[in-house]
Amino acid sequence: MRKLSLLLAILLIPAFALSAYTDSFAEASSKPEYIALIDAVKNGEDESAVGSLYQQYMSLDLLMTEKARIEYHMARYFKDKGNDEEAKRHVELGKEYLAQIGEDEGELFRRVAEADIVSADYYVNGGMGKGMESSDLMKSLYKDYPDEYYIALQEAFRLLYTPPIAGGSARKALSILNEVEKELDGLSKLDLFSFYSAKGMALSQRDEYDESDRYLDNAEEIYKGDPAIEDIRRDNRRGRRNNRNS
Repeated sequence: MRKLSLLLAILLIPAFALSAYTDSFAEASSKPEYIALIDAVKNGEDESAVGSLYQQYMSLDLLMTEKARIEYHMARYFKDKGNDEEAKRHVELGKEYLAQIGEDEGELFRRVAEADIVSADYYVNGGMGKGMESSDLMKSLYKDYPDEYYIALQEAFRLLYTPPIAGGSARKALSILNEVEKELDGLSKLDLFSFYSAKGMALSQRDEYDESDRYLDNAEEIYKGDPAIEDIRRDNRRGRRNNRNS
């Protein structure tokens, strides 16, 4: 009997591991129009091309959560381009869509859309209060949905961007990312980019600069227009210089 119980336990371990993470947003992110728009945004293509793809995507029959969440990407894109006016406009559009989300779209989708828009608002407009609200929303989401790929990755970023005195921790972020890394086959293209970026950032904060650059190389094989990657590489170069001079 004991041998049978042990055999069943061994057989169940792989099955459990394969189902540890889920992607509830896979269907929403598989639309060709969405993929084309995200590709253009993350590769930093010109504003006219991104605007045209945005109009194509928004002409689809979309849920309000989908409309709200795309505004997160648009707001960040225009902020990175230095177009603050357009970035702020997309934040406000996101808030309008957020207010129209019905209960039938589900708690998870509504809460993620809210977290995205608050994050975009903080990225574009700043403000300590907005930053704390963004952090609290993501922390709460991770507590309730730790096995969602997107939420796990965003919690890792939260831990990396939060100062240690306020609870940030590269060690904790790496712990999450190391678990996600066991199941990379389940990640979407955008989430895979986020994983490599986050792992590169976490390793940089742990002074593992060569390994950090390796993950950043993987990220840039997916998308090349995210300015955060160069920021992390700059930190790596500075860290190496400091090590040589110490």
